[in-house]
Amino acid sequence: MEEKNRTKGPIRASNLDGHFRSEVLRHEEASGLNACFSCGACTAGCPIAEIFPEYSPRKLAKMVKLGMKIDVLSSPYIWYCVTCHNCEQHCPQNVKFFKILNVLKNMAAEQGYVPTPWVKQTQQIMKTGLIFSVDEVLVKKRQSFSLPTLKSDGKKVKKLIQLAGLDKIKPKKKTE
Repeated sequence: MEEKNRTKGPIRASNLDGHFRSEVLRHEEASGLNACFSCGACTAGCPIAEIFPEYSPRKLAKMVKLGMKIDVLSSPYIWYCVTCHNCEQHCPQNVKFFKILNVLKNMAAEQGYVPTPWVKQTQQIMKTGLIFSVDEVLVKKRQSFSLPTLKSDGKKVKKLIQLAGLDKIKPKKKTE
Protein backbone atom coordinates (compact mmCIF):
# COMPACT_ATOMS: atom_id res chain seq x y z
CA MET A 1 0.00 0.00 0.00
CA GLU A 2 1.37 3.37 -1.00
CA GLU A 3 1.22 6.07 1.63
CA LYS A 4 1.23 9.76 0.91
CA ASN A 5 3.98 11.94 2.33
CA ARG A 6 2.16 14.66 4.23
CA THR A 7 4.88 17.21 4.95
CA LYS A 8 3.15 19.76 2.70
CA GLY A 9 0.13 21.57 4.06
CA PRO A 10 -1.43 21.48 7.50
CA ILE A 11 -0.68 18.73 10.00
CA ARG A 12 -3.81 16.77 10.79
CA ALA A 13 -4.16 14.81 14.03
CA SER A 14 -5.69 11.92 12.08
CA ASN A 15 -2.39 11.52 10.19
CA LEU A 16 -0.24 11.29 13.30
CA ASP A 17 0.99 8.09 14.91
CA GLY A 18 0.81 8.51 18.67
CA HIS A 19 3.20 5.60 19.19
CA PHE A 20 5.97 6.72 16.83
CA ARG A 21 7.88 8.74 19.42
CA SER A 22 7.82 5.77 21.79
CA GLU A 23 8.97 3.45 18.99
CA VAL A 24 11.96 5.68 18.38
CA LEU A 25 12.74 6.09 22.08
CA ARG A 26 12.75 2.32 22.58
CA HIS A 27 16.17 2.43 20.97
CA GLU A 28 18.77 3.43 23.53
CA GLU A 29 20.67 5.45 20.91
CA ALA A 30 17.67 7.78 20.55
CA SER A 31 17.17 8.46 24.26
CA GLY A 32 18.44 12.03 23.89
CA LEU A 33 15.38 12.97 21.86
CA ASN A 34 13.50 13.83 25.07
CA ALA A 35 16.15 16.40 25.98
CA CYS A 36 15.69 18.31 22.71
CA PHE A 37 13.75 21.54 23.15
CA SER A 38 13.92 22.52 19.45
CA CYS A 39 16.24 25.50 19.85
CA GLY A 40 17.66 25.01 16.34
CA ALA A 41 21.35 25.06 17.29
CA CYS A 42 21.75 21.70 15.52
CA THR A 43 20.43 23.08 12.25
CA ALA A 44 22.42 26.31 12.57
CA GLY A 45 25.65 24.32 12.83
CA CYS A 46 24.84 21.82 10.07
CA PRO A 47 26.82 22.12 6.82
CA ILE A 48 24.11 20.23 4.92
CA ALA A 49 21.51 22.80 6.02
CA GLU A 50 23.70 25.48 4.45
CA ILE A 51 23.58 23.70 1.09
CA PHE A 52 20.03 22.35 1.39
CA PRO A 53 18.05 24.90 3.45
CA GLU A 54 15.09 22.50 3.55
CA TYR A 55 17.21 20.06 5.59
CA SER A 56 16.67 20.62 9.30
CA PRO A 57 17.64 18.26 12.13
CA ARG A 58 15.42 20.41 14.39
CA LYS A 59 12.43 19.88 12.11
CA LEU A 60 13.05 16.12 11.94
CA ALA A 61 13.21 15.91 15.75
CA LYS A 62 9.98 17.89 16.02
CA MET A 63 8.29 15.64 13.45
CA VAL A 64 9.29 12.54 15.45
CA LYS A 65 7.87 14.08 18.62
CA LEU A 66 4.62 14.93 16.84
CA GLY A 67 4.23 11.36 15.54
CA MET A 68 4.71 12.09 11.85
CA LYS A 69 5.97 8.56 11.21
CA ILE A 70 5.36 8.23 7.47
CA ASP A 71 6.70 11.72 6.79
CA VAL A 72 9.89 11.06 8.75
CA LEU A 73 10.62 7.53 7.53
CA SER A 74 9.89 8.36 3.89
CA SER A 75 11.83 11.62 4.03
CA PRO A 76 14.98 11.77 1.92
CA TYR A 77 16.45 14.11 4.55
CA ILE A 78 17.21 11.37 7.07
CA TRP A 79 19.77 10.12 4.53
CA TYR A 80 21.47 13.53 3.99
CA CYS A 81 23.60 13.54 7.15
CA VAL A 82 27.36 13.49 6.48
CA THR A 83 28.21 12.35 10.03
CA CYS A 84 30.25 15.45 10.91
CA HIS A 85 28.65 15.59 14.39
CA ASN A 86 28.41 19.41 14.26
CA CYS A 87 24.80 19.15 15.44
CA GLU A 88 25.97 17.38 18.59
CA GLN A 89 28.74 19.89 19.22
CA HIS A 90 26.31 22.81 18.93
CA CYS A 91 23.50 21.27 20.99
CA PRO A 92 23.14 22.85 24.46
CA GLN A 93 21.36 19.68 25.63
CA ASN A 94 24.08 17.34 24.28
CA VAL A 95 21.55 15.48 22.13
CA LYS A 96 23.32 12.94 19.91
CA PHE A 97 21.23 13.62 16.81
CA PHE A 98 23.48 11.49 14.62
CA LYS A 99 22.49 8.46 16.69
CA ILE A 100 18.80 9.40 16.40
CA LEU A 101 19.22 9.60 12.62
CA ASN A 102 20.75 6.12 12.59
CA VAL A 103 17.71 4.80 14.46
CA LEU A 104 15.42 6.53 11.96
CA LYS A 105 17.36 5.12 8.99
CA ASN A 106 17.12 1.61 10.42
CA MET A 107 13.40 2.03 11.01
CA ALA A 108 13.01 3.42 7.47
CA ALA A 109 14.84 0.40 6.06
CA GLU A 110 12.60 -1.99 8.01
CA GLN A 111 9.54 -0.18 6.60
CA GLY A 112 10.87 -0.17 3.02
CA TYR A 113 11.84 3.50 2.73
CA VAL A 114 15.42 3.18 1.51
CA PRO A 115 16.56 5.38 -1.40
CA THR A 116 17.15 3.43 -4.61
CA PRO A 117 20.76 4.71 -4.99
CA TRP A 118 21.63 3.27 -1.57
CA VAL A 119 20.30 -0.15 -2.62
CA LYS A 120 22.19 0.01 -5.94
CA GLN A 121 25.38 0.99 -4.14
CA THR A 122 25.00 -1.99 -1.78
CA GLN A 123 24.46 -4.29 -4.77
CA GLN A 124 27.61 -2.88 -6.42
CA ILE A 125 29.63 -3.56 -3.27
CA MET A 126 28.30 -7.13 -3.09
CA LYS A 127 29.23 -7.70 -6.72
CA THR A 128 32.74 -6.23 -6.75
CA GLY A 129 33.73 -5.36 -3.20
CA LEU A 130 34.06 -1.75 -4.35
CA ILE A 131 31.64 1.14 -3.90
CA PHE A 132 32.08 2.21 -7.54
CA SER A 133 32.55 0.43 -10.84
CA VAL A 134 36.03 0.21 -12.30
CA ASP A 135 36.34 1.33 -15.91
CA GLU A 136 39.32 1.36 -18.27
CA VAL A 137 40.02 5.06 -17.65
CA LEU A 138 40.40 4.46 -13.91
CA VAL A 139 42.63 1.43 -14.49
CA LYS A 140 44.96 3.45 -16.75
CA LYS A 141 45.03 6.38 -14.36
CA ARG A 142 45.99 4.13 -11.45
CA GLN A 143 48.71 2.53 -13.59
CA SER A 144 50.10 5.97 -14.48
CA PHE A 145 50.54 6.66 -10.76
CA SER A 146 52.05 3.19 -10.17
CA LEU A 147 49.13 2.24 -7.95
CA PRO A 148 48.15 -1.41 -7.59
CA THR A 149 45.12 -2.67 -9.46
CA LEU A 150 41.87 -2.67 -7.57
CA LYS A 151 40.72 -6.12 -6.67
CA SER A 152 37.11 -6.50 -7.55
CA ASP A 153 36.01 -9.54 -5.63
CA GLY A 154 33.01 -8.95 -3.46
CA LYS A 155 32.83 -12.44 -1.91
CA LYS A 156 33.88 -11.46 1.63
CA VAL A 157 31.93 -8.21 1.61
CA LYS A 158 28.90 -9.98 0.15
CA LYS A 159 28.97 -12.45 3.03
CA LEU A 160 29.10 -9.59 5.58
CA ILE A 161 26.24 -7.77 3.84
CA GLN A 162 24.17 -10.96 3.83
CA LEU A 163 24.93 -11.66 7.50
CA ALA A 164 23.77 -8.12 8.33
CA GLY A 165 20.63 -8.64 6.25
CA LEU A 166 21.40 -5.62 4.07
CA ASP A 167 20.91 -7.67 0.90
CA LYS A 168 17.21 -7.99 1.74
CA ILE A 169 16.59 -4.24 1.80
CA LYS A 170 14.51 -3.11 -1.15
CA PRO A 171 14.33 0.32 -2.80
CA LYS A 172 12.15 3.08 -1.42
CA LYS A 173 8.40 2.74 -1.61
CA LYS A 174 6.72 5.11 -4.01
CA THR A 175 4.86 7.97 -2.37
CA GLU A 176 2.10 9.97 -3.97
